[in-house]
Amino acid sequence: MSELKFVFGDPQVCSGCMICVNVCSMYYFKVISPTRSRVRVVRAEPGLDFPLFCRNCEDAPCIDACPSAALSRTSKGIVIVNNNKCDGTGECVEACPYNAIHINPDTGKAIKCIQCGQCVDRCPADALFMTMKEDLAKRDKEGRMMALYEKHKTELYGEEEDY
Repeated sequence: MSELKFVFGDPQVCSGCMICVNVCSMYYFKVISPTRSRVRVVRAEPGLDFPLFCRNCEDAPCIDACPSAALSRTSKGIVIVNNNKCDGTGECVEACPYNAIHINPDTGKAIKCIQCGQCVDRCPADALFMTMKEDLAKRDKEGRMMALYEKHKTELYGEEEDY
């Protein structure tokens, strides 16, 4: 499989404005609502906001965890949810190591980022970018961004917060 693209955010550039969250919910559900967004922004400490997106894991534990086989990969490698098959058990949510899958409160179905790029295009701080693992390593040569995500992994990927 070719290297997989995903949206990533620099927590030292992200202002926590939530425009990415609002753009996402508006684009897909025609409402401004963090619970209906496919992206989350988590404030780990004052001035340090982390945008969280699906990273299209090569092994994609969410796909294996789904009892109804509702998650699959497109020909471009993007993990997607088939709403006709999704039964909303949330096993994919539990399996995701990046807290990137959520249950839509209206439909009871799983939702996740599908790398459409709407949030990247509209981020006023240019904190978001589409990348691949190899490109991220080049962009973050000193490992600053990844070290921040690692340092705050419990806050970011632990139990989901109520929104």
